[in-house]
Amino acid sequence: MQNPVAWLLFLLFGVILLVTYMAIRRRWASPLLVAALGIIGSVIAMTLTGLAQDNTIYQALFTGLLVGGLFSIGILAMAWYFTSNERRQQAERTSIDDRA
Repeated sequence: MQNPVAWLLFLLFGVILLVTYMAIRRRWASPLLVAALGIIGSVIAMTLTGLAQDNTIYQALFTGLLVGGLFSIGILAMAWYFTSNERRQQAERTSIDDRA
């Protein structure tokens, strides 16, 4: 990846993943909306990264869908796991406080 535009787009991809994770964890918006926008944004960013590397449109779309989609799904799975784990711990603490 020698092209500076490709580097910037790849950096944008990373920022999109980070913001998606933080938005889910901090409950900034509806998780469904955040997930949809995060997946779409990362697929677009990776597709544009592929195009900036002078790949064909088909290669760029394949890379965008595969890499962008899979990384987004991974980020969403991690955010969901930690959020549900946090909620479960809060529920356990609440039930312990109620018993006392």
